[in-house]
Amino acid sequence: MALYAVVPVKNLGVSKRRLSAVFTLQERKQLTLAMLEDVLAALKVSVVDKMLVVGEDSQVQQTAEKYGAAYLSTTKNGLNPAIEEAADWCVQHGADSVLVLPADVPFVTAKDINRVVELGAGYCAIVLSPSNNWGTNALFQNPPKLIPACFGPQSFLAHIREAYGKGIGVRLHLSTGLATDIDSAEDLRKMFEVDRSSECRRVLEQIMRNSLKAQDFFAQKN
Repeated sequence: MALYAVVPVKNLGVSKRRLSAVFTLQERKQLTLAMLEDVLAALKVSVVDKMLVVGEDSQVQQTAEKYGAAYLSTTKNGLNPAIEEAADWCVQHGADSVLVLPADVPFVTAKDINRVVELGAGYCAIVLSPSNNWGTNALFQNPPKLIPACFGPQSFLAHIREAYGKGIGVRLHLSTGLATDIDSAEDLRKMFEVDRSSECRRVLEQIMRNSLKAQDFFAQKN
């Protein structure tokens, strides 16, 4: 089974705008790239055979290449069309199954990834891992393209509806590491609650050393 992982990344210029109250645009870019590194690092030591990063920035491409991932500069507008384009690319390059993993789940581990794949291996099935707000933080399809990508608000339920409407079995993987995506500055507090090194935590600590605004925010919240 040739297993491909697709990691979509928003344009760095607009990524993580909900963090703008605390972080500058440059700091948000640094955090986005750091989260991408953590996701790719977990994928690299998992059962995934090949990784494909989908984006619109040269820095994202450089990060992908650093971890041995292929890079697709999307021609589509919107997250879901870009994911569909990436899935088509994977199929054209021999993928038997595809795992879509967002770039903003820095707590994900290879163990999580392997479990998602294990749940879907050997079946014509879909495996989903929901986020804390009922989004989708992992979508595994074996074979690919069983249902369309429905990422966005309440996408977990949207993916289930798509699968059930086509009579396709759905399996779930519930995981703290996969449930936590970084959408707000408050989410980043969890970096200090997890006792492990990560690129995102390293960058966050570096930003805090240089930013009084960030220091004040985390001091008030802790």
